[in-house]
Amino acid sequence: SFTRAASDRAKQLLLPMLFWWTFMETVKLAALWRATSLTSGLLEFVDDFAGTYWFIWATFVSYLLIKISTRLNQRSWVISGLAILVALAPLTFSISPLIRFTYPFFCFGFLLAQSRERWTSTSRHHKPLLILFLSIVTCVCFLAWGKDTYVYNNLGVIHDFRSAKDVLLMFVGSAAASAIAIEILLQCWSVGHSNRMARFIAVELGQTTLLLYLVQG
Repeated sequence: SFTRAASDRAKQLLLPMLFWWTFMETVKLAALWRATSLTSGLLEFVDDFAGTYWFIWATFVSYLLIKISTRLNQRSWVISGLAILVALAPLTFSISPLIRFTYPFFCFGFLLAQSRERWTSTSRHHKPLLILFLSIVTCVCFLAWGKDTYVYNNLGVIHDFRSAKDVLLMFVGSAAASAIAIEILLQCWSVGHSNRMARFIAVELGQTTLLLYLVQG
């Protein structure tokens, strides 16, 4: 059920985050208690809780949205349409721009996993041209990349031609680079999946890297 799936994902993502956030904030509070007022300290706690681990929040919210959309309708065009609506929603409070930016890529990964065999067979014939095209798009986008292209600067909101260019550049460049990265990972996996060490790194060790993200955050 949806409730059980949400609960399991919360235990997987939010509980480790809550533990490490509590631990780090306790250490920080003990070290800086006298130099920090109670009000500013509480504000910093809330900001750290939302901002430091924004990617985990974005992953959790994206998962919930995907589960809701698949319960309503499992067609790919519905999921894609919802991804576009979320990406263009004019929400700018707290970490909402980062969540809006992450969600379309979460949907892309979900749809790719759902139709992996069809995607592999379809793209096999045109893969060299597709990779070349995506490489050119990636290079052009990142050459034109500026500080206003980042989502935490433009907030993913379109209000004039320049902001539209920055938002489009941000999504197109990131999507093209992500597609190339996925293809590289798939090729590496096709070569090394039979190796026991490669399988251990990708399957067993890969699932524990959340801890590294939490510690460095």
